[in-house]
Amino acid sequence: MEPIVIIILVLMVLLSFGIGANDETMATLVGSRVLKTKYIIALAAILSFVGVYFLSDKVGKTIGENLLGSNVEYSVSMLIAIIISTTIWLIVASLTGAPISTTHSVVGSVFGVAIVWSFLPGQSFLTSLDWVTLGQVVLGWVISPLMGFFGAFLLKLLLDKILAKYVRGLEHLEKLERIFGYVLILVVGWTQISRGGNDSANALGILYGLIDSGQLTNDPTTITLLTLATGVVLALGIVIIGRNVIINVGNNLIAMRPSDAISIELATSITLFLATIFGFPISGSHVLIFAVVGAGMVKGERPEKKSFRKMIISWVITFPVAATLSALIYGISLAIF
Repeated sequence: MEPIVIIILVLMVLLSFGIGANDETMATLVGSRVLKTKYIIALAAILSFVGVYFLSDKVGKTIGENLLGSNVEYSVSMLIAIIISTTIWLIVASLTGAPISTTHSVVGSVFGVAIVWSFLPGQSFLTSLDWVTLGQVVLGWVISPLMGFFGAFLLKLLLDKILAKYVRGLEHLEKLERIFGYVLILVVGWTQISRGGNDSANALGILYGLIDSGQLTNDPTTITLLTLATGVVLALGIVIIGRNVIINVGNNLIAMRPSDAISIELATSITLFLATIFGFPISGSHVLIFAVVGAGMVKGERPEKKSFRKMIISWVITFPVAATLSALIYGISLAIF
């Protein structure tokens, strides 16, 4: 294995730290006060590792093998630009407590290097990307938050009707909320596993890009070891920095009871799991936040304006910022080397 490939793989694993640092999946457990924060963070780290190991390959292959055009192969300079730009943006956003989309960051970075590649002699922007795959990814970005919003909205309506029909008094309701709290831990665990598999694929896509371009052999042992390393470092990202995002989202959007959080997490879990199984890279952050807003609307609540505005702004600028950063880094590397 060439030294530069080893460097890229090390950077890929480090990228997973930034991905973990921006994972707010467990926020509903914080908002509903089901567990102490330290236990929530530990559980998030463990379950993310499980998701990375078992569910990351299909989405990773979509990113690493299918986004660029058929006549374009990932070069060393491209991969380094994608890794560095994505890592910078993820860590900067995470330090501010803003949940952004890892998928938007990575795909934006790929888009940025594709633009620069298209200016090389004899190349064309029209052939720089697989537009069908990119279109499917973008469609997933639109559909998945809507699934989160309407899924949580409808589930919350249904659950409220059931509670209104069968609950007898405040004491009975409190007992049910405690039961909901235990169920919520299981549902959020499912969500976290799916999120780990989907988000980590944004890093492991680099691995599959190296394999697809012939710079790395398709060796099962190597793939397994790198997947394990990615899972460990992603978990560290959650523990060290990700707690900021989890606490921010859990405490600052809407007040949640366990019954509220179950509606949110079921909608998020179903959406994330289906996308991960079918190999679609989507934004877990977008799905979760829209689910929170959907459940909140049933209660007549609106998200805290300042926090929600900050999230929306970070989402809007993520793709162009990542694309610009990767284009600059790739362009500079071409000029130097």
